[in-house]
Amino acid sequence: MPESYKIIATLGEDELRHLQKKDTKDVDVLEIRLDLFSRNYIQKELKKKIKSLGLPALFTYRRAEDSSVKSYVKLFPEDVEGILKDFNDNANYLDIELNREDSIFTNYENLNFRIIYSYHSFKKSIYAKEMKEFISNAKPVKKKNPIFKFAITPEDINETADFLNDIKLLSKTHTMIGICMGELGIMSRVFGDHFHSSYTYMTLGEPKAPGQISVETFKKLRGDLFRVNSIKDSKEEEL
Repeated sequence: MPESYKIIATLGEDELRHLQKKDTKDVDVLEIRLDLFSRNYIQKELKKKIKSLGLPALFTYRRAEDSSVKSYVKLFPEDVEGILKDFNDNANYLDIELNREDSIFTNYENLNFRIIYSYHSFKKSIYAKEMKEFISNAKPVKKKNPIFKFAITPEDINETADFLNDIKLLSKTHTMIGICMGELGIMSRVFGDHFHSSYTYMTLGEPKAPGQISVETFKKLRGDLFRVNSIKDSKEEEL
C-alpha cells in the first residue's frame, strides 16, 4: 500500500460478496457504496463481511442524480442506524455531500467517524473560490480534521491543470482529494499525489465513476509507490 497516497477501492454488493482478504493487499480503505447494495445484504451480511476483511471502511450513499451508476435501492436513515453504531470509530469514514443540506447519516457531526465532505459535478469544473466557500460553510465535526473531496468534469486539459493546482493550493490548510472524472481525469487519479491529493479512488471490479481505473492498472502506472513498500517489507522480513 502506498503511504503518502492512499487507495480507496469503491465497491458495490457484487464485488464485496466475492472479495477475499488477499484481494485487498494493495488497498487502504474500502468504500462501501450503500446505494449499490440491497437492503437485505446491508442488514444481514455487511457488518460480518467488512470485519472479515480487516480494513477501514468508508460509507457512501449516492442518490440517483448524484451518481453515474444505477442504484439498487433507495435507503432511509433508519436503514443505516446499525452501520453508524457498529463502525463508529475514527479509523472509519463517512462521505457527506457538501452540496446537499440533508444526509442519510443523521447526527454525523457528533460521531467518531472521520468525515469526507464531498462535491461532485458530472458537467463542469469548479474553481478555488467556490471550493473555499464550500469548505468554509461545512458543518464543524467532532473529529476536527475533515477531508474535502472535489470530483469534477473538466472540458479540456487546461481545466484539469487549473483544478489540480487549486487542489494543491488548498492542501496547504486542508486535507484534500481532487479528482477529474472521465478520460481527461486519468492523470488526476494516477498522479494526484503530485498535486497534494491525499487519496485516490480505484476499483476492484466494474468502474463506479467515469474514468475510474482498477488497482492493478494503477500499480502498473505507479510502480514507484509499490516498489518502495516492497523493499521495506523485504528488509523487515530480513530483520
